Amino acid sequence: MNIGIDFGHYSIKIVALDNNKIHTCGEKRVAEDMKVFDVDKLEASHWVSAFNSLCEELNLKIKKTDTIVSSIAGSKVSIKPMTTLEMEESELVDILNFEAKKHIPLDGSDPVVDYHILGQNPKEIDKIDIILVATTQKIIKAHNAIIKACGLKNPIFDADPLALLNCYKFNYDSLENNVDVMLNIGLQNTTIMVYGENQEIFTREIAIAGHHITSAIMKLKNLDYHSSEDLKISEGIDCFNSSDNQVEESSIQVSQRNILSELSDEIRKTLRYYMKSKVGVSYNKFYISGGTASMKGLSDFLNTSLNVDFVTLDPFYKNESNQDISNPSKYAVSFGLALRNLEKE
Repeated sequence: MNIGIDFGHYSIKIVALDNNKIHTCGEKRVAEDMKVFDVDKLEASHWVSAFNSLCEELNLKIKKTDTIVSSIAGSKVSIKPMTTLEMEESELVDILNFEAKKHIPLDGSDPVVDYHILGQNPKEIDKIDIILVATTQKIIKAHNAIIKACGLKNPIFDADPLALLNCYKFNYDSLENNVDVMLNIGLQNTTIMVYGENQEIFTREIAIAGHHITSAIMKLKNLDYHSSEDLKISEGIDCFNSSDNQVEESSIQVSQRNILSELSDEIRKTLRYYMKSKVGVSYNKFYISGGTASMKGLSDFLNTSLNVDFVTLDPFYKNESNQDISNPSKYAVSFGLALRNLEKE
């Protein structure tokens, strides 16, 4: 059995695959009492308690699991496509470590580097294409502390954006000379990834997501976090609507413009930046996923603002579950993690 665990800041999501089929999946809030929830004060004990409760609910026997994969948030890792000369592994590692220091967070600890050789560069036969993944020892130790406290042994560490890509590639096909866009909106960050056959992988983290939307509602409505979160879930973007009937041009207040439009603007800038360096490539499909992606009206807002057509990324599109799953797109990362090493089973 393969288990993918998404240690999110709002909730833990687990997907378990057995014989390449979905065995079970589930979600548990990190803080059961949202009245005292503070994303900046979460401790390892919060994740451990939620993990143990979720495993009990799902009747998961962790000790009988073949592969356990968890991931580090995209904001804490650097994923960079590179092209370099073919060389000995020791020399390559030295170069990658030097390159990693340019991109990882500056937290006073040494870089931790992993890489995957994609193959020979199609334009320069003496060079190879590589995906460099880097983070820091401090980030690894913090994540590993949660893993150990959960009683997990020998887990595989991955990165959220790569898990999202695995989920997409398992379920969907990409067209030649076209790229697809994946948007995963979580609690603290929004991951945007662009992928196409024979194209460089591109990913960027946008520091606007569900937490920032809830905070904007708190300020607008003068509510606590719990009430604002409930309002966000029940009313969606309509909770930003003005109650003033005299507003004719738009019912969207300044607070919404400052947060949802800011998110839209960052997505637009990213898409334009990517296309500036591409010739003969066009955008094909746009996928949206993540817990916040189900916010009522958000997809329509982004569609109108960006003049695109987002469709919900369904992790279980090619691997159906017998469970009645609410908002399956929130499992995009955990399903992508569970796919790790699947071909070896």
